[in-house]
Formats: sequence, C-alpha cells, structure tokens
Amino acid sequence: MAYEALEGILTENEKKVYVELLRLGESTASPILEKTGLQNSVFYRTIHRLMEKGFVTYILKGKIKHFKAVDPEAFLSTIKEKELEIKELVPQLKEIQKISNFKANAEVYTGIKGLLKMYYTLIEDAKKGEEYLFFGPRKNQAENAMKEVYLLFRKYRYNKKLKVYGINPKNTEQFIEKTKMVNQKYIDSPIPPNIAIFRDKIVMAIWGEMPTGILIQSKDVAEQYKELFWEIWKKSS
Repeated sequence: MAYEALEGILTENEKKVYVELLRLGESTASPILEKTGLQNSVFYRTIHRLMEKGFVTYILKGKIKHFKAVDPEAFLSTIKEKELEIKELVPQLKEIQKISNFKANAEVYTGIKGLLKMYYTLIEDAKKGEEYLFFGPRKNQAENAMKEVYLLFRKYRYNKKLKVYGINPKNTEQFIEKTKMVNQKYIDSPIPPNIAIFRDKIVMAIWGEMPTGILIQSKDVAEQYKELFWEIWKKSS
C-alpha cells in the first residue's frame, strides 16, 4: 500500500499499526501483533505514540483494551496544525536569518536535555550581580517549557545570584510561577518568544516536535536584543 504521504506525520511502525487497525476496525493487541510482526514492546510503544498523536483510541471491555483507528480525516487537522506551527516559527527563523549579517559563533542544541545544556552553558561562568534578560514563551508553549526546562534552569540561575529581568505574554501568567528571584512584567504586546540575553550571548529556544536551541555569541546581536528588551520594558511601565 502506498502511504508515503504520511511521511513526517507517522513513523514506519506507526503507519503499519494504524493501517492494520483501519483494516480490522477494532482490535485487541494480539491480532495487530500477528499482522504487523512487531515485537510486543515495540507495538505498545508505537500504539501509545499513536494515541498521544490522536490517531488511535481505545475502549475497555472488561479489563482488555480494544484499539480503534480514528477517521483518516484527522490527518488533515494535523497538517493544518503543522501549518500554524510553521507560521509561528517563520518570524523566529527570520530573526536567525538576520544573524547571518554579523560575525558570530553559533551552536545548535536538540532535545530537552540539549536545551538544558544550552541554558546552563549560557551562564556557566556568570558572576554575582550580572544582568540576565529574557523574553518568555507563548501561551501554547508555556506549560511544557516551564515544566521541562525553565523551572530546573531557574534553580541553577538563582544560585548564580544574577539580576534577572523578564518580559512575558499577558496570557501566560497562570503557567509562569511568580517569584522574588525575577523582576517580571506581563504585557499584551507581541514579543520575540523564548529568548535570553546574557553578556554577548543570546539563546533561542524553538519548541516543536523536536525542541531545538541556538546559542549565539555576538556582541552586536546581543546589544540589539538588549536595546529591544529595555525599550519594551520601559513602554510597559
């Protein structure tokens, strides 16, 4: 069966399980395992990912799970969501593109552990009283960003005794814990999300299916972002 169009949405194993469930209509694990030839552990990892993505549901009959593939039109919704994510990502990518006009050193970090490593690297040799500025995440990213990275990093940053200032979108107040450790403002105006500035470095976090971070060392770029930060800060007083 030709299902190359699902590349980038489902993995090979996810496609096997989803298509087999479409054929079966509703099934327990055993028939799917037999038809797909997947190992038991691989099957359960795959089916859980499909449920997380919203392509498979299940009902309990007694104590046994019966799985069912959702209507294929769900893929159309997923594509639309990805289009929206890309539209949100484009302004950040354009900002990165501007950086090519400057002489700068840049490092790319991937995954949650990579993002934590990036933030730790940013201030690893920081001295007490130095200034750290940041623009917070958007509403649709805030909860995961705080839980996965920012709360852990904040403890590390606090131990450095820095002077921290942050600007966040107004609609993220419920997700971002207020603390005396940070001078924060919440505003309605658009801001460049997930950016931190320290000395001559800036970091950008891009929250998607694979979280990615970019650490840039450039005095010119850092100064531009500092100017932007303080301009927005003063206007929101």
